[in-house]
Amino acid sequence: MIATSNGSGAGSLLVLVVLIVIAVLVRRGRMNTAHVPLAKGERIRPLAITLLDPVVSLFIIGPIFWHLTSTNVEHLVFALVGGVIGVGIAWARAQVMFVRAVRASKSVILRRSGAEYALLGLLIVLRLVEGSVRHNRVGVESLVLTALISLAVFEPIGRTVFIVAKYLDTVSAPPAPLAESSR
Repeated sequence: MIATSNGSGAGSLLVLVVLIVIAVLVRRGRMNTAHVPLAKGERIRPLAITLLDPVVSLFIIGPIFWHLTSTNVEHLVFALVGGVIGVGIAWARAQVMFVRAVRASKSVILRRSGAEYALLGLLIVLRLVEGSVRHNRVGVESLVLTALISLAVFEPIGRTVFIVAKYLDTVSAPPAPLAESSR
């Protein structure tokens, strides 16, 4: 069961620890892969960070997600609809974001997108309205918010699954033969 969120305590400490781990992984990834050529708008990212993205999302908005989806059947239905939409968005984003795998450092090259920042903003807004939603669980607004929260929960999970699958496909495929240089 997901613990309730009160803005402090073990959940906040865990999020802080995960964010520190991510910062260390980003730094290590940049140092270990400085020789990897990147096009404009691309970034190198250790695969471990991609795996931690859903964890952060779950700890930030998981408690309110659980609270709303366990309210009644209508909220559960809207959560399922939001989840399906979130997985669809995740698939589309993974197709656009994933450029290639970097086997040597267990990293991926991803294209930056404005959707990243929009989803981060959505997470922050959802976290800010959590208190008022806990006290008002009726009405269309609550159902729509449930769908949006579900989207915000399932999109990073789906994106991670799709990116990791593409990474594993790329890593398990035999390397492309080097073109022979003409002399």
